[in-house]
Amino acid sequence: MSTDTKTRPHMKPLFEEFPPVSKKQWEEQIARDTKGADQAKLDWKPYEGFTVKPFYTEGNLESLGYLTDALPEQFPYVRGTKSSSNDWDIAERIAARTVKQANRLALESIEKGAGAVTFVCEVEDEKIHGVPVQNKNDMTRLLQDLPIGEIPVHFECGNAAAAVFSLFINEAGKRGVKPEALSGSVDADPLKYLALRGSFPKGERQSFEELRQLVSYTDDHVTEFRCLSVGSLHFHDSGASATEELAFALTSGVEYLDRLTSMDLTVDQISPRMRFSFSVGSNYFMEIAKLRAARLLWAEIVKQYKPENESSAMMSIETRTSSWNMTIFDPYVNMLRGTVEAMAAAIGGSDTLSVLPFDAVFRTPDEFSRRMARNTQLILKNESYMDRVVDPSAGSYYIEELTDSIAKAAWDKFLKIEEAGGFVEALKSGLIQGEIEETARQRDMNIVTRKDIFLGVNQYPNLTEKHPGKIDGGLPSKKLATKKKIEIPDSIERLREYLAGGNTGIGDVVRSGATEDEFSVKPLTAYRGPQVFEEMRLRTVKYAKETGKTPAVFLLPVGNVSMRNARANFSSNFFACAGFKVIENRGFDTIGKGVNAALKSGARIVVICSSDNEYPDVAPGIAEQIKSVNPETCIVIAGYPKEHIDELRKSGVDEFIHVRSNALEELRKFQAVAGIGGGEPK
Repeated sequence: MSTDTKTRPHMKPLFEEFPPVSKKQWEEQIARDTKGADQAKLDWKPYEGFTVKPFYTEGNLESLGYLTDALPEQFPYVRGTKSSSNDWDIAERIAARTVKQANRLALESIEKGAGAVTFVCEVEDEKIHGVPVQNKNDMTRLLQDLPIGEIPVHFECGNAAAAVFSLFINEAGKRGVKPEALSGSVDADPLKYLALRGSFPKGERQSFEELRQLVSYTDDHVTEFRCLSVGSLHFHDSGASATEELAFALTSGVEYLDRLTSMDLTVDQISPRMRFSFSVGSNYFMEIAKLRAARLLWAEIVKQYKPENESSAMMSIETRTSSWNMTIFDPYVNMLRGTVEAMAAAIGGSDTLSVLPFDAVFRTPDEFSRRMARNTQLILKNESYMDRVVDPSAGSYYIEELTDSIAKAAWDKFLKIEEAGGFVEALKSGLIQGEIEETARQRDMNIVTRKDIFLGVNQYPNLTEKHPGKIDGGLPSKKLATKKKIEIPDSIERLREYLAGGNTGIGDVVRSGATEDEFSVKPLTAYRGPQVFEEMRLRTVKYAKETGKTPAVFLLPVGNVSMRNARANFSSNFFACAGFKVIENRGFDTIGKGVNAALKSGARIVVICSSDNEYPDVAPGIAEQIKSVNPETCIVIAGYPKEHIDELRKSGVDEFIHVRSNALEELRKFQAVAGIGGGEPK
């Protein structure tokens, strides 16, 4: 639409009423609003290891030309690998108990809007977790009626990547689908296996030899298929920061390039076969910047290997919404988390995105939760049009600055790992594990002190929520069928021949090739941030189920109305996080009324809610009267009146709860008071 004011004098140029604001004007306004306080206090220092300012202006872009000069689909691809759209594949992960059920779910997901499917069939320790596809007949049933030459088909198969790939290619050939028409991936990633399990899946030499075979075969025959996964989800799920996740993924990618180029493959053969896999957390702008920085840094890395095709420096990115911050209590909030994370992935330029169903961490997702996860992406495309604008975050002072900061911080960590000898050597020395453990320690401390909030778990729990029932967050598993022992095939062609036979399956060709003298490393530990609070609350749930009674906490508000209400709300929230029944009261005019109500309730824990200057007057009398009847009652004060702590303890007050409390440690103490086993502090 034209905005020519000469032909349309009644119209004003867009944004004319919003004059530019200089950096100095912003600083002056902040000084007025903060009454002259030190503006450095507004700086934010995230886990990523750099400082984020409270505002940015156009002047911040002056030094960031390396981020903004190139157009989308131009090196170094920070602005994306597509110039005509921001489209991505909506992929639905399927981990059914039977092949037939997996096929049905896949067909439903495609019919209802998904553009790709991901079958989870992970092989480990002689078992297959997820869809039990083990031989050619299983693969035929799995892919029945699926348009495999028209949509990407991905397999999360871990140790069985080469075997599952061979079954897939055999089935496509049987159906007359040309190899060049096939798209999708298998997730061969022996470095991920090493980081999570402590050793290579088939021994170091054999693992990389099989990887070389896969890369060579797909480069020659199935050129739209990616067979080499560079995973970073295991770093994220172990508590790593976005900077660490990116740095360790990049150094994993370099390890693959170095190993495979030394095995007579070229970077132009290897890089187009790679797919980077990232988790996307709820730190919205940081996650957008992470994906943009990832493309930038990978392009610069690949450039050093002197590829013949510039496109070899493009990074293919698969993203998945985070499971690290998903909760089993108040689980519908997971839909909100997934929406924020999906938006960040889309704006950041993900090529393939999977949104985890909100109930994925505590049960097998049902039709409703799968539909909500799928529709999250469909709304982003069909109602929010996020697939139509190329690099939608371009020019944002904040995001461009974050991209620069995270790229520099990740690059510093990347160089540190390379100087230590690369990814494998850094795992051997414990360097990578140590960095992640330190970040996880900081996260865990912020979680237990409730500086980092998981809504519904360590803050603002739903007081009326029912227990979610049987918790089953694991994948269904089945023992690998083994009919005969054969030599490990020395090529993908031979592997395809073996698996085309009627009596041969994955279990016959997937075996560990590790030897006793091979090295091992300390494995990473994947976990979820909220799970320590969930485990504590589940102990209360179990106790209530076994005894028929939920432990109660009585709130005794007295004195100043505003302070007692604020501290009663704080206390109710605090104890509900551990599953206690909180007996709330509007307040008592006299100490006697409060004491009588507390004794009548039968609660083992009584929390006095008042102001700091009133506690010395009211708390001793309350404690004395209650303990004269029930000496074992635990008297708690909401707050920390530090000038009166000693005298209040002498008067019979047992504990103090406040915003700086280690909530996990304190609540475990209160569980022990209530007689809940396992409640003792660890």
